[in-house]
Amino acid sequence: MHLSIFRKILKWLVGVFFIYLFIALLFENVAVFNRYQHYIIVSGSMQPTIDIGDVVIINRQFDIDTLESDTIIAFNTEINSNEVVVVHYLDSIVAVNGNYEIRTRPEGTDALDDWVLSENDLIGVYQWHIPRLGRFLFFTQSTIGRIVIIIDVILIYLIIRFFFKKKPS
Repeated sequence: MHLSIFRKILKWLVGVFFIYLFIALLFENVAVFNRYQHYIIVSGSMQPTIDIGDVVIINRQFDIDTLESDTIIAFNTEINSNEVVVVHYLDSIVAVNGNYEIRTRPEGTDALDDWVLSENDLIGVYQWHIPRLGRFLFFTQSTIGRIVIIIDVILIYLIIRFFFKKKPS
Protein backbone atom coordinates (compact mmCIF):
# COMPACT_ATOMS: atom_id res chain seq x y z
CA MET A 1 0.00 0.00 0.00
CA HIS A 2 2.69 2.50 1.03
CA LEU A 3 4.82 1.61 -1.98
CA SER A 4 1.96 2.39 -4.38
CA ILE A 5 1.38 5.78 -2.71
CA PHE A 6 5.10 6.52 -3.01
CA ARG A 7 5.06 5.58 -6.72
CA LYS A 8 2.04 7.81 -7.36
CA ILE A 9 3.70 10.72 -5.58
CA LEU A 10 6.90 10.12 -7.51
CA LYS A 11 5.01 10.03 -10.86
CA TRP A 12 3.20 13.23 -9.93
CA LEU A 13 6.46 15.00 -8.97
CA VAL A 14 8.13 13.85 -12.21
CA GLY A 15 5.13 15.21 -14.14
CA VAL A 16 5.37 18.57 -12.35
CA PHE A 17 9.10 18.66 -13.08
CA PHE A 18 8.59 18.09 -16.81
CA ILE A 19 5.86 20.73 -16.99
CA TYR A 20 8.22 23.17 -15.24
CA LEU A 21 11.05 22.22 -17.63
CA PHE A 22 8.78 22.74 -20.66
CA ILE A 23 7.68 26.18 -19.47
CA ALA A 24 11.27 27.19 -18.66
CA LEU A 25 12.48 26.14 -22.11
CA LEU A 26 9.54 27.91 -23.75
CA PHE A 27 10.28 31.19 -21.99
CA GLU A 28 14.00 30.91 -22.71
CA ASN A 29 13.81 30.03 -26.40
CA VAL A 30 10.67 31.64 -27.84
CA ALA A 31 11.34 35.20 -29.04
CA VAL A 32 8.11 36.67 -27.68
CA PHE A 33 8.97 35.47 -24.19
CA ASN A 34 12.74 35.89 -24.08
CA ARG A 35 12.61 39.59 -24.91
CA TYR A 36 11.66 40.16 -21.26
CA GLN A 37 13.88 39.65 -18.26
CA HIS A 38 12.94 39.97 -14.60
CA TYR A 39 15.03 41.27 -11.72
CA ILE A 40 14.39 41.46 -8.00
CA ILE A 41 14.98 44.89 -6.47
CA VAL A 42 17.34 44.67 -3.47
CA SER A 43 17.96 48.35 -2.67
CA GLY A 44 15.77 51.35 -1.93
CA SER A 45 17.26 53.66 -4.55
CA MET A 46 14.03 53.70 -6.60
CA GLN A 47 11.55 54.11 -3.74
CA PRO A 48 8.68 54.96 -3.70
CA THR A 49 8.19 54.06 -7.40
CA ILE A 50 9.77 50.61 -7.03
CA ASP A 51 10.22 49.11 -3.56
CA ILE A 52 12.69 46.60 -2.16
CA GLY A 53 11.39 43.11 -2.93
CA ASP A 54 9.50 44.11 -6.08
CA VAL A 55 10.14 42.24 -9.32
CA VAL A 56 10.73 44.48 -12.33
CA ILE A 57 10.06 43.30 -15.88
CA ILE A 58 12.60 44.64 -18.37
CA ASN A 59 12.13 44.69 -22.15
CA ARG A 60 15.49 43.77 -23.68
CA GLN A 61 14.47 44.84 -27.19
CA PHE A 62 14.82 48.61 -27.44
CA ASP A 63 16.30 51.28 -29.70
CA ILE A 64 18.83 53.45 -27.89
CA ASP A 65 17.99 56.37 -30.17
CA THR A 66 14.39 56.45 -28.88
CA LEU A 67 15.30 56.51 -25.17
CA GLU A 68 14.36 59.70 -23.39
CA SER A 69 15.34 61.28 -20.10
CA ASP A 70 13.37 59.93 -17.10
CA THR A 71 12.91 56.51 -18.71
CA ILE A 72 13.61 53.74 -16.20
CA ILE A 73 16.31 51.42 -17.51
CA ALA A 74 18.25 48.38 -16.33
CA PHE A 75 21.99 48.18 -16.86
CA ASN A 76 25.15 46.40 -15.77
CA THR A 77 27.71 48.27 -13.71
CA GLU A 78 30.39 47.58 -11.13
CA ILE A 79 29.78 48.44 -7.48
CA ASN A 80 32.42 47.57 -4.87
CA SER A 81 34.25 45.36 -7.39
CA ASN A 82 31.07 43.35 -8.09
CA GLU A 83 29.22 43.27 -11.40
CA VAL A 84 25.57 44.08 -10.62
CA VAL A 85 22.35 44.94 -12.41
CA VAL A 86 20.94 48.34 -11.47
CA VAL A 87 17.52 49.81 -12.26
CA HIS A 88 17.59 53.64 -12.33
CA TYR A 89 16.31 56.60 -14.30
CA LEU A 90 18.05 57.56 -17.52
CA ASP A 91 19.31 61.12 -17.13
CA SER A 92 21.14 61.73 -20.40
CA ILE A 93 22.65 60.10 -23.46
CA VAL A 94 25.45 61.92 -25.26
CA ALA A 95 27.14 60.71 -28.47
CA VAL A 96 30.93 61.11 -28.23
CA ASN A 97 33.08 59.98 -31.19
CA GLY A 98 30.46 57.48 -32.34
CA ASN A 99 29.97 56.03 -28.84
CA TYR A 100 27.29 56.80 -26.29
CA GLU A 101 27.96 58.12 -22.81
CA ILE A 102 24.95 57.36 -20.63
CA ARG A 103 24.27 58.94 -17.24
CA THR A 104 21.70 57.70 -14.74
CA ARG A 105 20.23 58.73 -11.40
CA PRO A 106 18.18 57.17 -8.61
CA GLU A 107 14.64 58.14 -7.59
CA GLY A 108 14.01 61.45 -5.87
CA THR A 109 17.24 63.29 -6.63
CA ASP A 110 18.93 65.18 -9.43
CA ALA A 111 22.37 63.92 -8.35
CA LEU A 112 23.85 61.67 -11.02
CA ASP A 113 25.24 58.21 -10.33
CA ASP A 114 29.05 57.96 -10.18
CA TRP A 115 29.32 55.71 -13.21
CA VAL A 116 29.28 56.59 -16.91
CA LEU A 117 27.74 53.82 -18.98
CA SER A 118 28.21 52.73 -22.57
CA GLU A 119 25.61 51.22 -24.91
CA ASN A 120 26.94 47.73 -24.09
CA ASP A 121 26.06 48.20 -20.41
CA LEU A 122 22.34 48.64 -21.12
CA ILE A 123 20.07 45.64 -20.57
CA GLY A 124 16.68 47.09 -21.36
CA VAL A 125 13.76 49.35 -20.56
CA TYR A 126 11.46 48.98 -17.56
CA GLN A 127 7.95 47.81 -18.51
CA TRP A 128 6.20 47.18 -15.17
CA HIS A 129 6.77 45.70 -11.74
CA ILE A 130 5.11 43.16 -9.49
CA PRO A 131 5.05 44.35 -5.88
CA ARG A 132 6.60 42.09 -3.20
CA LEU A 133 6.97 39.03 -5.46
CA GLY A 134 10.76 39.14 -5.06
CA ARG A 135 10.54 38.31 -1.37
CA PHE A 136 8.65 35.12 -2.23
CA LEU A 137 11.16 34.25 -4.99
CA PHE A 138 14.10 34.71 -2.61
CA PHE A 139 12.35 32.41 -0.13
CA THR A 140 11.79 29.72 -2.78
CA GLN A 141 15.49 29.82 -3.66
CA SER A 142 16.58 29.21 -0.07
CA THR A 143 17.09 25.71 1.31
CA ILE A 144 14.25 26.02 3.81
CA GLY A 145 12.00 27.45 1.08
CA ARG A 146 12.63 24.45 -1.16
CA ILE A 147 11.94 22.04 1.69
CA VAL A 148 8.68 23.83 2.52
CA ILE A 149 7.58 23.74 -1.14
CA ILE A 150 8.32 20.00 -1.46
CA ILE A 151 6.42 19.24 1.74
CA ASP A 152 3.51 21.44 0.59
CA VAL A 153 3.32 19.69 -2.79
CA ILE A 154 3.27 16.27 -1.13
CA LEU A 155 0.64 17.38 1.39
CA ILE A 156 -1.57 18.86 -1.34
CA TYR A 157 -1.30 15.62 -3.31
CA LEU A 158 -2.24 13.54 -0.26
CA ILE A 159 -5.17 15.81 0.65
CA ILE A 160 -6.52 15.72 -2.91
CA ARG A 161 -6.07 11.96 -3.01
CA PHE A 162 -7.88 11.58 0.33
CA PHE A 163 -10.87 13.77 -0.57
CA PHE A 164 -11.28 12.51 -4.13
CA LYS A 165 -10.63 8.87 -3.38
CA LYS A 166 -12.79 6.54 -5.48
CA LYS A 167 -15.31 4.69 -3.37
CA PRO A 168 -15.32 0.93 -3.85
CA SER A 169 -18.48 -0.20 -5.61
